[in-house]
Amino acid sequence: MHSSFVNVDLVECVLRFLPDFQCLASTILTSKTIYNVFQQHPRSVVRSVAYNLVGPALPQALRFVRCQNAQLYSKSVDELLGEDDIQKNPVLSSEDITSLVAISTAVQELENLFSWRMKDRRFKTSQLSLVESTRFQKAMYRLSLFSAVYGHNAYESNIETDSDEEETDSALEEAKKLRKGFFGSLSTPELRDIQRIETFLRGILARAEGVYFTTIPPATYSPESSFVLYCAPHNVIDVYNGGLDCITEWDPDTTEEIFFHDDFINGPLTSVLVDRNEPPLLPINQKQPIIDEIFGEHDRCSQCQSDTAQGLDLWGPSNWSYLWGNQHLYSIAQLLKGRVGANLADRAHFLTVLRETLAEELVGGLFDYKTPTYITWNKADWLCSQCLEKFIRDHLHIWYLGQKVKRGDLIPSNCWYGYNCRTQTHKLAHAQKLNHWCEPIKGDAPPTNF
Repeated sequence: MHSSFVNVDLVECVLRFLPDFQCLASTILTSKTIYNVFQQHPRSVVRSVAYNLVGPALPQALRFVRCQNAQLYSKSVDELLGEDDIQKNPVLSSEDITSLVAISTAVQELENLFSWRMKDRRFKTSQLSLVESTRFQKAMYRLSLFSAVYGHNAYESNIETDSDEEETDSALEEAKKLRKGFFGSLSTPELRDIQRIETFLRGILARAEGVYFTTIPPATYSPESSFVLYCAPHNVIDVYNGGLDCITEWDPDTTEEIFFHDDFINGPLTSVLVDRNEPPLLPINQKQPIIDEIFGEHDRCSQCQSDTAQGLDLWGPSNWSYLWGNQHLYSIAQLLKGRVGANLADRAHFLTVLRETLAEELVGGLFDYKTPTYITWNKADWLCSQCLEKFIRDHLHIWYLGQKVKRGDLIPSNCWYGYNCRTQTHKLAHAQKLNHWCEPIKGDAPPTNF
């Protein structure tokens, strides 16, 4: 780079192709020559790197960050910056760049999850085509903008805590009008994309609340999870990684704001669709938005071959880790047979082992203790939720006994009543004296004088 024959145009071209701003910063600091080339074209290089980072959804992403940074709360859609703002104001500020990096990182992680759950269950990284990825990202940025302008921040900036009931009702009606106006500015295909994104995000929130084995989440979900979408849909990735406890803004004692985030997205969006004589929801058997092709869409359970669970509803080594988040120990404990989950001697240690074991390690480990009934079952099988739950239930107690053996515990003689023993739940001495992580060889419960 110290040569007098350095091609300035080539250096500029390299800078324009860098994938993110961290790479740009590192590159321009490697040489004074490179830095000088950057200084000659800083705006165009920065815009090019921004496009490389965000992709074709850059106008939607930039609209979100600029409206949010300008605190354009509770404005009509006509008063907001448009998606063409990058043409009107092409210079990216340091605040624009910092915000773009933050939001694009969250959206990319959500795209990876979306692809994993909605397109190709084999891969944790996005397998979406460019067209599919663009649809997803545009919908995510639009949904995030909607929440930024009409959600929690708007409520905090416009509603006085001591307002009376009549003023609150009036504010709520005005808020609903503004929300419907926003969705009314989008085309029907764009609304369908947002609808599917919202359903996907609700699925992640349902997972955090302990609802598993489902692609489509329940129709209703808690006010706390509703609040996440009301605040910032892209923060659902934080819920996926850390559970609902990471949402620190939620105050269960504040009841007034519940009316503002209840049906926050679906209400106005569905109203717009109905006004257009469109069905509120697309039928399940009709092609769904965003995804053009689903890998293994018609695959069946390797064991039961059921027609009711296919494709995305099948579970194997590549997607076991989606099943349980950081709260999985409580839900899995419910799959234990009999009463052994309440064993006074082992319950605490059992929960600790679960807490320290990743979902994929747990399910994979169960196959190491496969009973003769399951001789034809293999780790590589794709199983429906019913078959997988049955397999877990029949092997979880055996797996835990194996963990005790591995840590060097001396295993006492088996209790006649095994995991069905009632005494293990209220007499510590009995729970410690005998092993209950075993099959019963006598009736459902011991005699009263046991």
